[in-house]
Amino acid sequence: MVINYFTLLLSAFVVIMYVYLILVRKTILIKSVKRKLIYMLVIGFSLLILLLTLVTEQTFDQRIRGFLSVLLVLSFLLDTKGLSDDRLNLGPFDKNGILYQDVDKIALLIKKKEICLNYFKNGRRGPMMKFSIPLEDLLAFFSERLNEDTEISILVDEGE
Repeated sequence: MVINYFTLLLSAFVVIMYVYLILVRKTILIKSVKRKLIYMLVIGFSLLILLLTLVTEQTFDQRIRGFLSVLLVLSFLLDTKGLSDDRLNLGPFDKNGILYQDVDKIALLIKKKEICLNYFKNGRRGPMMKFSIPLEDLLAFFSERLNEDTEISILVDEGE
């Protein structure tokens, strides 16, 4: 029952990554919506790894690595992007994000069940984020944080 150095290193990495992802998740005030397909794929893949870990004959060290692999895959459910108090967070490992004071323009596309947000910085469009909160709440959030000269365009998708 010998535990390899790599397994200890992997264990430390998983613990540190989970702590980091949880701390980043707590800083996000308004979370972006994730597709349900991502949840199903991550959970399915995790269950497959767990099943293979439990069914195949392995040493104790290899089983620990299998369980750590499941935790690594499940960490994709913890990653989040959204709006924090002072910046747009574009992903869990985007440590800087985009400060609200650097945003030139925000474009909101109103759909039936969600709001799609695009921002522009230095004339370049950033990645789109989707939110499922009321438009009034989102505009109130931005009114407190964006510069006064930042343009907000609201488009309504009537195709749905």
